[in-house]
Amino acid sequence: MGAQSLVTYVLIAWLPTIFTDHGMSQAQAGLVFATNTLVQAVGTFVVPVLAGRMRSQRLLAVGVVALMASGISGLLVAPVAGAWLWATLCGLGQGGALGLALTLMVLRTHDAHTAARLSGMAQTWGYLLAAIGPFTLGAVRQTTGDWSLPIVLLLLVCAGLAALGLGAGRDRKI
Repeated sequence: MGAQSLVTYVLIAWLPTIFTDHGMSQAQAGLVFATNTLVQAVGTFVVPVLAGRMRSQRLLAVGVVALMASGISGLLVAPVAGAWLWATLCGLGQGGALGLALTLMVLRTHDAHTAARLSGMAQTWGYLLAAIGPFTLGAVRQTTGDWSLPIVLLLLVCAGLAALGLGAGRDRKI
């Protein structure tokens, strides 16, 4: 919950600014960001359905993180030229990661009581962790004067999220 929410919060806070800082108009950056937000719904609805049909969700977890990481990587190489593609890839991954995180809480427990306890713990600590993301990456951007390092740090979060997904996606109950 924490890592996927951190990526999402950072993109919500800074994606339009990344585009405008690279020369895109505010109006177009807003449209690209709106597309990112709209596309998240696709991942949010599709990924849990797929996850429920699988014994192990490891590949699915790595897949949604790969979508996010691909879009984030694009922000390093061609932020404006590929903006629509990057926003779409990130959005699919963001929605899929949220849907998968919530679904795994049900799939990894034996009963509703345990699922509720796991959900409460994961969401409380996860959202607290995620809340530092926009501030921290914004401070790094302000310190360096460039978006490269904050984007690389976001990719490192994606790498950690993929590792967490490999563990959480195993066919085991807690």
